Amino acid sequence: MEQSGSKSYKLSKLKQESSKPFSVETVVYFDAGSSELAQHQIQKWKDSVLVYLSQTLDSVTLIGSADTTGNLAKNRRLVKERVQGIRKCLIDWGVNSEIIFCQYLEPIQGRSPKEREQFRSVVIQWKGFGSA
Repeated sequence: MEQSGSKSYKLSKLKQESSKPFSVETVVYFDAGSSELAQHQIQKWKDSVLVYLSQTLDSVTLIGSADTTGNLAKNRRLVKERVQGIRKCLIDWGVNSEIIFCQYLEPIQGRSPKEREQFRSVVIQWKGFGSA
């Protein structure tokens, strides 16, 4: 105990929790020709990333892509719309907009239907400190 004037203060060292750095990727997939997610898809995605939302985040990078099926200009627009939709969700969930970085890839040609499905996505790279 230290005394200061007529007040007493108990001084103690706070035990600092050890936080480990982490870097994790998650992916959100979209239907062909769409940049919209249904409400149930958004909720399912949110439930799967809650652990990252509760950590101390240094950065969140969004990498959008599309396949080359159809019109090139439309596919480029879809890439931007998909990334911006994911960005909006993250901000709505409390992620600081200043740590969100966006990358827009050129549409990628897939050889098979399964490969094309993989390219209709936004990859989210989470980097921060915590127990993720």
